Amino acid sequence: MYRQVSIWALLLTVVLRQTAADIPVDEAEHEQLLTVVPCIRRLCEKYFRSERAMKGSLAIINIKPDASIFQQHILRSFNEDPRHEMGVMVKDASRPHLNASHVTEKAKNYLMLIADSSALAAPIRQLRRLPTWNPLAQVVVVFTAELTPLVFEIEVRNVLQELFDHSVLNVNVMVQRYNTSVLEVWTWFPYESGSCADNIERLRLVDECEYAFQEPDPERNVRAAWVYRERHYFSDYGPKIPKYYHYCPLKVSTSIWEPFVVGNASHIEKGLEVLMLDVITARMRLVPVFSVIDGSLTTARITADNQTGLYADVLQRRTDLMIGGLHENPISRKLLSATIPYFQDDLTWCVPTARHAPKWLNVFIIFNVWTWLIAIGIIFAAAALLFRFNYVEGLYRVNYTWMLLQSLAFSLSVYAHYWPRRVSIRLFLIGYMFYGLHWNAAYHSFLISVLTRPRYESQIATVQQAIEAGFGFAGAENTLGHFDKPDGVSRHIAAHYAVCRNLDECLGRLRRERTVAIAMSRAHSSNSRAIGEAELYCFSKAENIYTYSVSMLAKKDFHLLPKINELIRRISESGLLGKWQKESEKIRIDHDEDEGAEGDEGGGSGGDGEKRGEGQTILRLDHIEGAFLLGAAGLLLALAAFIGELLYYRAKRRYRWRDNLADRYLL
Repeated sequence: MYRQVSIWALLLTVVLRQTAADIPVDEAEHEQLLTVVPCIRRLCEKYFRSERAMKGSLAIINIKPDASIFQQHILRSFNEDPRHEMGVMVKDASRPHLNASHVTEKAKNYLMLIADSSALAAPIRQLRRLPTWNPLAQVVVVFTAELTPLVFEIEVRNVLQELFDHSVLNVNVMVQRYNTSVLEVWTWFPYESGSCADNIERLRLVDECEYAFQEPDPERNVRAAWVYRERHYFSDYGPKIPKYYHYCPLKVSTSIWEPFVVGNASHIEKGLEVLMLDVITARMRLVPVFSVIDGSLTTARITADNQTGLYADVLQRRTDLMIGGLHENPISRKLLSATIPYFQDDLTWCVPTARHAPKWLNVFIIFNVWTWLIAIGIIFAAAALLFRFNYVEGLYRVNYTWMLLQSLAFSLSVYAHYWPRRVSIRLFLIGYMFYGLHWNAAYHSFLISVLTRPRYESQIATVQQAIEAGFGFAGAENTLGHFDKPDGVSRHIAAHYAVCRNLDECLGRLRRERTVAIAMSRAHSSNSRAIGEAELYCFSKAENIYTYSVSMLAKKDFHLLPKINELIRRISESGLLGKWQKESEKIRIDHDEDEGAEGDEGGGSGGDGEKRGEGQTILRLDHIEGAFLLGAAGLLLALAAFIGELLYYRAKRRYRWRDNLADRYLL
């Protein structure tokens, strides 16, 4: 704390180097000003001990190095307080401030000494740059010159307005009543008589103090002494920032961004943040008034432009808050204040879901290549054995093709036209039959699952895979800055990046374009009405562009922000956020179902018609087209063989070729 005697001795030495002879002050005015110093100290003690101040809290006093005797007396009065309940920091707004990052405690009180309202801007600029800046602190402004009745109200209003423009509402202005030793304290009450802290309507006199000499009165046993004569009016008006706000409007700017805000440009339905604001405003007795901003502003490059930029409404004080899945950035930290975060979201890449794999392969993918080769080899090897067995026994006059068909029949566990005589051959066929039973059962059991479960192509799941597949990249303009990096992946993305003015329209491109990746909020991608959740695939968290905390953005140093933060904290701890998120998702699901019903009425659902009833799958031709293709291939081979035989037969007759070994297989 700043109350060490050595520090004060140094400060006072610097201040007192200026003698009274160096300062041109009228002696009569000088004496009259000094008479109110005790009242200033007494009333500061009252205001600085308010509910917002604590013992040992920090007070900042603005005094120039060429301080007048009047200002020196005020500083000395604080220094000579034997209790030293406040640490005091002296500032000079005329000089650049040194680094004060070592001071972490927020100031609870400010005392500003000014000659007129025009001198207030410099100390405010300096104090706002300090880490101790606290717009909710108690501020006392003292005019160091007497004000005539003509300029008194104008100057007081100017001071209150200047501080109000910087969101400072706990202000008391001390003015010496003209040609008297009475100190008056004037202020305003932002929510008085139905007001909503829009402008300064009425000035209120809240305190009067006079430090006067009391003449002795022997009859009443009163000794001569200096006494305070005070009159207080503070209790007549109540606190400046009350607990409830008699249903004043809370103006909110938002974009439509599910699941945080659900609706359209003309009507806000619900949403995570809308439901949260409903609870907050109901508790504070405020009325939320929403205005929808153009969605293109949320995707454009973020700037400090207070005319057309994203934050223009708040910077020009047309609105108090901004919502819509927003997060802080370097520009917003300088211009705005933010609530505590209440939701974590990711910016990631979303791509089309992998398409269904070709169904004609269904009858072949049951086993891998080596299994098929072994099974086919067994059929041919068994056919060769059967052909040899039949040759030894001499039972049938058949060729190898006929025996190949018998071997295939045995392997498929169906009837075969072969009945050998020898016991050894029959035992071989019994073993081959058991093999066929097992093979047939395995094939058909796997066939059912393959036919009834959809198969998909390989899903693009990483940025590297997307680059290798020749994907293009798209997203908001304000996202492009994340790829201003020297690595190869970032350079490739930046070179192939297309700016989206409307992110929902870009998200809808995934329905018709197979080689595009959209940079998108993960929460929005799963709740957007522009595309079904099953129609897109968003990369895993390991592939995030970045992760951020969602919060509301407010006017700089908004005086209602501490109460809003307190309610957000209580809402988060109660678990209501999860419930509201589900409600927001339900709104989207209901909307999608309504659109689906309209589509059915207009000519079908547009689906593939595979599902009929619960758990029932109707097989279509394309499910088993592989078998038909295989049969067609066999017929084509047979037709080609027939044509070849026919041509060979005609050529042999025409050219009278001799009989040869090929005649056994071609004629």
